[in-house]
Amino acid sequence: MDYSQLLERSFLQMAHTSESRLGYLAEHVFGFTTDSPSADELLAAKAVEVCAALGNRTMREYVTAKDGHLWFLLMFNMPFFAGRLDWGTSMTGSWWSVEHGEFLELDSCGLWTETGQLLEPMRFTLDQWKEFINAVVAFAAPELGPGAGKGFAELPAL
Repeated sequence: MDYSQLLERSFLQMAHTSESRLGYLAEHVFGFTTDSPSADELLAAKAVEVCAALGNRTMREYVTAKDGHLWFLLMFNMPFFAGRLDWGTSMTGSWWSVEHGEFLELDSCGLWTETGQLLEPMRFTLDQWKEFINAVVAFAAPELGPGAGKGFAELPAL
């Protein structure tokens, strides 16, 4: 499956619910519920950063950056990441993982193929999951320019 096309098609189909790529990812891929577009975008930006660090094996560098360790710990405990990661002696050395013979699943009402909305959870092998995550990172890239997702100061006032 072409995951980049899946994300582009799904974003266009769900444009009425999300004004931005990060907003779409927040709600329909990462499963965040905030009722705040700016909070959605911040959380999605941080989730994408963690996905990228996991994918290119730079998690140790990510956690040493300003606020990186805190964001990693927050994301690590979000449902999207929890249960999909494994680690050795330190959480900062974590990686995507699946038990032998098992699949990673993503359940979302916001994914659309050329034949229509996916009504069942998507099932991924570990290699397919890594391809999907790479597509997620690439999909978010246009909105992750300099200064994107800098930290808690970006959260809206409650």
